[in-house]
Amino acid sequence: QMHQQFSQVHQQQPQIMDMPTTTYLKSMDAHLYQYQMQKQLEQMEKLEEMIRRGQDLGKNISDETSSISTESGLVTDLSEELVKETLKKEMKQVFVIELLRRQNVSGTFEMTEGTIKPFQKYDGADPVAAWYVKNRGMDVIGQSWDPEYDCEYLRSAMKGLGTNDDAIIHIVSTRCNQQRQELKDIFKTLYGRDLISDINGELSGDYKELVMALFVAPAEYDAWCVKEATYGLGTDEQALVEILMTRTNDQIKELRAVYPNVVHKNRVAKVTQFEKDLQNDTSGNFRRLLISASMGKRYEIPQERLEQAVQEVINPQDGSGTGLFEVNYFKLSDQNKAKNEAQQLYKAGEARWGTDEETFNRIFSSRDYYQLRTIWDEYVKITQRDILNSVDRETSGDFKKGLRAIVMNIRSRPMFFAEKIRDAMKGLGTDERTLIRIIVSRSEIDMVQIKDCFLKLTNKTLWRWIQEDTSFNFKKLLQAIVGKN
Repeated sequence: QMHQQFSQVHQQQPQIMDMPTTTYLKSMDAHLYQYQMQKQLEQMEKLEEMIRRGQDLGKNISDETSSISTESGLVTDLSEELVKETLKKEMKQVFVIELLRRQNVSGTFEMTEGTIKPFQKYDGADPVAAWYVKNRGMDVIGQSWDPEYDCEYLRSAMKGLGTNDDAIIHIVSTRCNQQRQELKDIFKTLYGRDLISDINGELSGDYKELVMALFVAPAEYDAWCVKEATYGLGTDEQALVEILMTRTNDQIKELRAVYPNVVHKNRVAKVTQFEKDLQNDTSGNFRRLLISASMGKRYEIPQERLEQAVQEVINPQDGSGTGLFEVNYFKLSDQNKAKNEAQQLYKAGEARWGTDEETFNRIFSSRDYYQLRTIWDEYVKITQRDILNSVDRETSGDFKKGLRAIVMNIRSRPMFFAEKIRDAMKGLGTDERTLIRIIVSRSEIDMVQIKDCFLKLTNKTLWRWIQEDTSFNFKKLLQAIVGKN
């Protein structure tokens, strides 16, 4: 069987396709590659069983063969060749669909994983189950998640004198954002009370801010953070850069859609406009860079080009196909165009007196991630400088910070956020606002990879750093979200 054949190849550490990234990021890619191949192998086993049982996989199995089965449920007269071909088609289709999903979530095709996932079933370790046995005489262990059970548990945690903070921390750190949105509706249905108002009255300080942030939908939270960065005295340029330079097109579009309806204490809702707020609070080249990012129109890899770049992993021993797939990243980018635009960047900066910021803005703000990686590789060949070195030499101020954020984010978004988290806790004092914003917004997307990068960056786990730099319930909830390595 093909998955048995690949198991042998997998153990031999196959050569990884070269990618246009730094040496360290290539080592990260190699680790993720192996993990991705293992996940494909598991998927292959499931699909092969479905094929042999004649289960419907769309229209890849003919009606004639899919209807022939034995008492055991196994299809008896499918040729091995038909099974292999059907399996290959299905594996490629599943892989392409997964890659497109990743692009929508993180802008790249690399694997990412959050530390918070949808809660599935109650087990013996879940305190909600123990509470239900004690207070309702009902055993819910093994049952699927029920928002009513959680709401009763939360109500008991805030009812009467004092607050059961452990109960609140458990619920918000083990239920995903979508489930928390359901909790708000069910809580009001059950009790005629607003869950957020109750939490607001029970908690305080950074701990309250963190809990409140976790109960806001991602796009609404981003919109609120943008308003927080622009309203009032001064501007939090770091927050604007961090949000607008790291969100995908879909995430930016969602932000724009909810922006007028997000209430902020310093401005009446409905009369606010996303672009206008950015324009009024920033200036010059930095403002233009933010406006470009706020459009949510960065080029993306279309499905047709992605399918052409997805190719079967070949067994190096005999040249046979394994039935698993990988991305040929060089097929994602236009090499000739990359060389041309690398030359344009050179002429806009290093090759002239002064800097043509418009050229940097145009290329950095519009090209897809893989095209930009290729452009920056070509730029090194032309200038013998890394693109970050030229950005530092040729630009300044917030515009430079914005360009640097684009480069760091596109090269490795997890490393970008790991550095931001480190900076938020480094030295005297802690930037709690930044810490909350990043950990909340990345908890369901790529916090696992951020933690790996943080360990590489600081030689300490993020959990340990939080242990040493924060305190009380704020610390407990942050640690519960990120988890131990």
